[in-house]
Amino acid sequence: MGLKVGDSFPKEALKKFGASGKKSVIFFFGSDDSPSCKKQNSAFDEQAADFKKAGATVIGVRNEAGAKNTPDVAQTLVIDESDAVRNEIGIAKDLFGLLGGRETYVVGKDGTVEFVFNDQFKPEDHVSKALAYVESTAASGGGGGFDLGSFFK
Repeated sequence: MGLKVGDSFPKEALKKFGASGKKSVIFFFGSDDSPSCKKQNSAFDEQAADFKKAGATVIGVRNEAGAKNTPDVAQTLVIDESDAVRNEIGIAKDLFGLLGGRETYVVGKDGTVEFVFNDQFKPEDHVSKALAYVESTAASGGGGGFDLGSFFK
C-alpha cells in the first residue's frame, strides 16, 4: 500500500495533476479499456456533480500503457509517465505484479492525505467510499483522516 492517512502527497505530483491547493480525490487505475477500470471511471463520472458540490476535484491517474482511448468523463484523467508517481508513493502492483495497484486518496488543500482506499476488485467502492468521506468532511468543515483499506485486509 502507498501513502497513509496523515502523509503528505508529493507536491510535484499535485502540481502536475492540477490539484495543488485543492481538496482532491486522486484515484490510480490501470487502463482506459479494462472492464473494471471502465466501471470505476463511469462511477466517478456519474457522481461528478456530488464531488463538486462537496468541494472536491476528481483526478484519475493511469500509466502510459493504460492510456488507450481516453473516455469522455467529467473527471480529469492524467498519465503517470513511467509510473513515476506510483513508484514514488509506493503503490504496489496487485495479482503477482500483473496489475497496477488500484488506490484512491482524498488529499486536503494542504496536501495531506486524509483518506485512503485500496481494493483492486471493487472499483465502484472507491467512488462511494471517497464520496461518503468528502461529503462528511464538507458537512463538518474539516477532515480527520480515515483509512478504509485497513478494514478490508
